[in-house]
This record gives sequence, C-alpha cells and structure tokens, in this order.
Amino acid sequence: AEPAAIRKAEAFIQNLKPAGGTAIEDALLKSLAPAPEPAKAGRPYFVVFLTDGQPTIGTIDIDVILNRVAKEAGDRRLRVFCFGLGTDVNTHLLDRLAEQTRAATTYVLPSENLEVKVSSFYAKINDPVLADVQVAFEGAVRASQMHPSVLPDLFKDEQLVVFGRYAGSGAVAIKLTGQVNGEPRAFTMETTVPERAAEHAFIPRLWAMRRVGWLLDQIRLHGESM
Repeated sequence: AEPAAIRKAEAFIQNLKPAGGTAIEDALLKSLAPAPEPAKAGRPYFVVFLTDGQPTIGTIDIDVILNRVAKEAGDRRLRVFCFGLGTDVNTHLLDRLAEQTRAATTYVLPSENLEVKVSSFYAKINDPVLADVQVAFEGAVRASQMHPSVLPDLFKDEQLVVFGRYAGSGAVAIKLTGQVNGEPRAFTMETTVPERAAEHAFIPRLWAMRRVGWLLDQIRLHGESM
C-alpha cells in the first residue's frame, strides 16, 4: 500500500458510477482467476459472493454462467460461498453455484443485519474440520441416489446430513474421507444394515424432498424424459 497505489485506488473509486446493472458472470470469472492451480493449492480458495443473483448485464442465461464457472474452476479447489440479499433472489443460481463448488448459501432478508450474517460466516469458516468430503460404502450394501451428490466442506459446530437409498443388507463399512490441512484423513464406521427399517418414517420423506428437488432441476436443464 504505497502512497501512489493508494492515490490510484482512490481515483478509481471516485470514478465509479452506479449504473444499476449486475454483471454476475464477469464478477465471478474475475474473482476466480487468481485461484492457484491444483499443484500449488495447499488449501481451498474462497470467494464470498454477495448478490441478488439476478444478472442484467452481459450473460444472463443461468446455465451458461454455471457452465462457464465450472469450466473456469476445473479441478482447482475453489469454494464460492453465496449470500443472497433481499426477497427477490435467484435461489436456483446461488444454490447450484455453492453446490458445485462444495460451498454453502446464506440468505439475508432486508430486515436482517447483513454485518451479523457475514461475521457469523467468517467465524464458521475460521475453523474448518474436513475438506473435499466423500462417503463410500464397503460391504454387502450398495448406496444410490444420494443427496447432496457433491458434499460441501465441513466446519466446526456444523453437521452434514446426506440422504440416499440402499440395496442389500448385512455388515457394511461406511468410510468418510477428506483432507485436513492438506493431509488426507479417513474415518471408518462399521455397522449392520437391516433389509428394511420402518421405525423412522420421517427419513423417507426427507429423502423424497431432496430427490424431487434434484429431479425438477434435471427437468429444467434437460427437459422431461420417459
């Protein structure tokens, strides 16, 4: 922060004009550009994206924006945490963006304090527990139709709930893997899965809600199929 650089920054800010437009694609691509390549990435690269999610300048097609972000991200360890501001928020864009980058979305109503929300977010990500989370099943049980399909990073005092279906019964090892400070970690829990368990009737409903939401996304993206 040399004096010349400060004067240049102040001049730049003074020349900004409020045009009322939202160039979401340009903003995202510029924010992702400095992210290190996989070989040099010792930890995830975080982007905090505050928006109503309504693009009005440049590319306005949501699917095109998501595809461009995914292409730009590649296999780099990018995380785009979204803050949806206001009541007219494009939740589809923000949720998809956060999901495909293993991040999370927070929504802020006009009556809520944005500063408190952002402070709580920074307090959360200050204590990561497990990154690049994956779950695998070893044994007689096969899991399918799991939601979320891409698991977000796990932070302190947070829980990650995954719903899915399974076929088969008997002994199974549930393996949770991820990274802590760039080092691989694995946790295994061995249990026995019954062929049918009906004592928790609320679980199928929760899975069905996730599944229906995913199917609606597929219909919107690819059209209906028989």
